[in-house]
Amino acid sequence: MTSTPQASAEPAPMDSLANRYGRPQRIRPSFAQRWGKWIAAAALVLAVGVTVWFTASANAQTLGWKDVGFTIESPTQASVRFQLTKDPEDTVQCAIQVLSEEKAVVGWRTVTIGPEPASEDSRPAGTPTYYDVDLRTDALGVNGGVNACWHPEDS
Repeated sequence: MTSTPQASAEPAPMDSLANRYGRPQRIRPSFAQRWGKWIAAAALVLAVGVTVWFTASANAQTLGWKDVGFTIESPTQASVRFQLTKDPEDTVQCAIQVLSEEKAVVGWRTVTIGPEPASEDSRPAGTPTYYDVDLRTDALGVNGGVNACWHPEDS
């Protein structure tokens, strides 16, 4: 008696590897793999928080300047006008320069701008103030402006 193979009621999977080796077992992630993702996410959130904190604390002291204009009065005299934004109680030093046509410094002056006296109509912190500075020059200048401003206690 010979028997003929019976066709199964369930169709065979189309994937030949699954037919040959069977379906792969789901591997459960280890403790380190499960918690490693959470630790990495927490470290990323902490890094972003520290970056925001450093940025906010660096911007807490408002100090900014902007060149407004300059006048070359003669080969030995120039004037620079600039806008300074600082806290009223701060003392600030600014380096003012005049440049020649070859971009060489022909005039330089460091000015100290002290705290503003307290009065009834005092300006709030961060309000810009305009200053005019006269400089002596060694040669004819073609450009003038602020090189840098800083708090003297920082230097």
